[in-house]
Amino acid sequence: MLLRTPSASFKSLAAWQEVVCAYFVPLEVQPDSRRGFSNRAATDRMGSVDVMELCTSAQRVRRTQALASRSEQALYKVTLQISGSSQIQQDNRSGILHAGEWGIYDTTRPYEVAVQDQSHFLVLQFEEERLLPWLPWLSDAVARSFSATTGPARIAMDMLRLGLQERGHLSPSALSELSQTVIRMMALSLADGRPVTTESALDEVRRGQLLQIQQYVQDHLGDTGLNAQSLALQFRISRRYLYKLFELCGQAPADYIMAARLERACQLLVDGKPGRQISELAWQMGFSDAAVFSHAFRRRYGVSPSEWRRSRICGD
Repeated sequence: MLLRTPSASFKSLAAWQEVVCAYFVPLEVQPDSRRGFSNRAATDRMGSVDVMELCTSAQRVRRTQALASRSEQALYKVTLQISGSSQIQQDNRSGILHAGEWGIYDTTRPYEVAVQDQSHFLVLQFEEERLLPWLPWLSDAVARSFSATTGPARIAMDMLRLGLQERGHLSPSALSELSQTVIRMMALSLADGRPVTTESALDEVRRGQLLQIQQYVQDHLGDTGLNAQSLALQFRISRRYLYKLFELCGQAPADYIMAARLERACQLLVDGKPGRQISELAWQMGFSDAAVFSHAFRRRYGVSPSEWRRSRICGD
């Protein structure tokens, strides 16, 4: 084992799933029934990075849509294959990792990892915000294999090994800086030589993403399932990052959706077909019923939808 912390063996599926879910994110674990089930794991933390070293028998782990949708924190995981092989699947893409290769995946979206028998690998987990300058390339990077034997990734892995070996002689601030450097070097490997996004350029990227999401909202106001979670899934971003984007316009996603629905309703009350029922309009704007719509409308405009329509028609 590479980690200097104590390791533990697991032959029970329940115990193994419990430790994996506790240290990382909730997962479904399915062992290969044709083989024995035996696993060994050691855990450590280096600055802002959680590290787990695993020696496992053949198995498959899944982060289902249901599990991912309950995620409260945007995390990325990196697998570094030391021996054996594993296959990562996410976003209809699949990458096979052999010894000396690594891959990255997003825990806020469904994924699956199939591990071959007698595999030995490291798994790193860290917050999405550590990768913000490289976000433009992350969607194309998940579930792909990258070499850890050359370039920035080689430097990152060497630093990781040395950091774990020497962690007892490093201060917390030194460990934090080392973990940031490891992530930075791995991200540079993902960028494949492209320039890192500067803060000002990153703001432009964020504003462009926000405009795209806002346009999607305007085009789908009648969708009753339109909410922060559905937007995050549609645009393959975490809910946390979605909220950071909406901070640019000073509104939470739910507030923006509500305001857009009510503004569109105001237009349709006057410009739509004459005699339109309020309940029909409520359904068209994605509200569950007329009472919910009327309550939201009154809170925003101080009058009911019917009163608002009469005042506008009489005013004309």
